[in-house]
Order: sequence, then C-alpha cells, then structure tokens
Amino acid sequence: MDVKGKKVTVIGMGKSGLSAATLLSQKGAIPLLIDDQQQKPPLALPSRIQVKLGAWDERDLCEADLIVLSPGVPISKLPIALLKSSNVTVISEIELASSFISSPLIGITGTNGKSTTTTLVGQILHNWGLTTFVGGNLGLPLSEAVSSHWDFIVAELSSFQLETITHFRPRIAALLNITPDHLDRYKDLDAYQKTKWRIFENQQKEDHAVCNFDDPLTLPPSTKGEVIFFSKNKRVERGVYLRNDMIQSTIWGEEESVCHVKDLGKGAAYYIENILAATAITQLCGCSLEGIAKTLRSYQGLPHRMEFVRSVSGVQYLNDSKGTNTGALMRSLEGQNKPVILIAGGRDKATDFSPLKTTIRDKVKHLILFGEAREKMARCFSDHPSIEMIQSTNGFEALETAVIRATKTANPGETILLSPACASFDLFLNYQERGETFKKIVNGLS
Repeated sequence: MDVKGKKVTVIGMGKSGLSAATLLSQKGAIPLLIDDQQQKPPLALPSRIQVKLGAWDERDLCEADLIVLSPGVPISKLPIALLKSSNVTVISEIELASSFISSPLIGITGTNGKSTTTTLVGQILHNWGLTTFVGGNLGLPLSEAVSSHWDFIVAELSSFQLETITHFRPRIAALLNITPDHLDRYKDLDAYQKTKWRIFENQQKEDHAVCNFDDPLTLPPSTKGEVIFFSKNKRVERGVYLRNDMIQSTIWGEEESVCHVKDLGKGAAYYIENILAATAITQLCGCSLEGIAKTLRSYQGLPHRMEFVRSVSGVQYLNDSKGTNTGALMRSLEGQNKPVILIAGGRDKATDFSPLKTTIRDKVKHLILFGEAREKMARCFSDHPSIEMIQSTNGFEALETAVIRATKTANPGETILLSPACASFDLFLNYQERGETFKKIVNGLS
C-alpha cells in the first residue's frame, strides 16, 4: 500500500488507532487522528500526526485519501454514501498493517477461545524455535509487527476488525466457533456469522482454512483454501480430533497420536477445542508432534477463563469473567459434573438468554444475578427454583455480596462459578477488572 504523501484519517484513539497513525507516519503519510472523546493521547506521537479531539465533521472524512477505522467504532457511525461519492476507502488497522507484512500470517477468530488459541499457537511456535509475533485483537496491534521480520505472525481477530478488510489474507485462517454475540452491533446472527467468514475470503488454494467440524456455522459456503477440521466428537479425514481422550492427527495422512488429555495442564478440559485447533495450526506450520505435545503438557491457560481461584471447605471457586456471551457460559456449565452456584450478569448485548434454560436447569443449583441485565435474565430463568438478584450498582459491592451469598449456599464438593454471559462495562472497566475483583474477594474469604 502506497500511502506516502496521502492524507489518512484514523478514527479512534485506542491502541490500534495510535499504532496505525504511527505506522502511517513512518510510511510517509499525513495522518489525522480523530476521537470524539476529549482525552489527550496517552503517549507522545510523531510530529507528522495531527490530533483532533471532541467534535469532528464530515470534511475530516471526505477530504481524506483513506480512512482507517478502529474496531471499537461501528462503521454505521460514518456517512458511507458520502464517502463513496468522494471515493474514500474505509479499511481496518489489520488491513493497513497486513499490506506492509511479508511474514506468513495466521489469523484466528471465533466467538469464544480466540485468545487461548492465539496464545497457545504462539507459545508452540516460539518453543519450536521460530520468531513469532502474537497480537492483533490480543495485546499488541498488528501494526506493531511491521517493523521486524517474523517466521510467523499470529493474530487474534475480532468480527469488528474483519468488517473493513479488503485484501487481508491469512495463510492459515481459523474459525473456532460461532454463537450469538454482539447482537447490539449486528442485526442478527446471520450478519455476525458472515462477518466472521470474511477471514477466509482472500485465501488462495495454497492456504488453509481451519474449521470446527462440530460447529457447522464455522464452515463458509465457499473458500479457496484447503479446509482442515478439528473435532471433539468425530474422527476427521484431515485434521485433529479426540478419540478415547487421546489427541489424534491426520494432518499428513496417517493417524498419529499427539498426547493424552490426562497429561495436559490443569483445567485443559475446558478449552480442549482450542488445544485441537492450535495443534492443527502449528502442525501446518511444520512443528513436530513431539514439540507440540511438550508445550501442550505445560500450558496453563489464560486468566479469567475458567481459572481456578481456590477451594474453601471443599467448595471450588472458578473465575470465568471472560465468559461474556451465552456460548461461553454454556461451555463452562457443560464441563461441570457437580452442582454449581452461578454468578452471572452485567451489560446486555441484545442477547437472547433462552438457549441457556435447559443447561442452567440441569447444572445450576442456585443462580445469583447482578448488573444491568439481572432483571432480563431473571425473567428468562423465572422457572428456576432458586434465584436471587443483587441490586447494588457498585461493582465491588455487588460481587462481594454475590460471593458471600454463594458461599453460604454451597456445600462441600460444589462449585461457585463467575461466568457472567454479559459484558462488564456497567460496573467495571473491562472483564479483567471484574475477574480480578472476584479473585480478590474470594482470596479474602476466611
């Protein structure tokens, strides 16, 4: 992409916006960084970057040669018809960054498990001795990878980032699962699904599309890349799957054993799909099964994803604050074989909670709801025999009350699980703060 001397408007002053503006400056563009908030940039920016905070107008868009849209800004906020008449192209930060990248790119998306799979793939490649950049929607923006050469670049990709790609092409693209999410931004599940499928749209016949055999929604109607499957439930002709608790691979034709589930790190049963996907991806990158297995055995998962906090008087406390949608909560509950006291709620994302009814009826002994969505969830689960709501609008106080009540309800051998099925922004800055608050409260129990 030739941006030298071009006027480029970058919308959004989050990490990706700042990184994109800096990259554009380095490539000789004339960037204008705009944000409707009033806060100043959190770091010193190159002098070529102009910054406009607060109110901005259509001229800031229509007089640009190119617009780079941050993922947190819905494209619906832009005057699309006016931009088309002005021949102004809107792209994402990942599209911009990828145009300057020659290293093989691995893209990983899905409703749940993106960060775990991305991190695990990066760790396997690193342990195999390959220089590896890990970022995208996780950690560092993709623009940060441009300044160096890497053996592989592993990028977590959100649907928001995929909305405005044009030529973005991962050599290996993985779609882990699709369950309802972000329906406050997409008109329906079909629109959300089609956005996720965009990860495959520029692949060529020498590329690979890694899909979940157990989730038909992950397989696009057409893709030029060779499809590789992973499955928890069935042997696949070419891919990675689970058989008798052994991870098996047919990536290169013959069936080969990778390692047994019992040899994996603590809590691995909760993210076994991510392990299967990561095994397929890294084997396609040339890693040996022995090398992959070695990392799998030591990997401990990420914080706030079915994270064991502690046991008190025989009661287990689990932190799944990253479980911000119904699919994540469903998966977390299905992995439980003892009664659960569930703490859930937060900010609703236009979610239909009704698909959870059967699982909550079968798995949850007592349901404690907090946050903005508590009343909507309570109405949905009104036939549950044991349910209560926390009224507090203070995040710490609400979780503390929930933990105390859950603890009084729990018997030895049962589990207290924080898995909200909602966003965190009503009471907390993000899911990390929510999870850390939960852990602080649990660790303070006597």
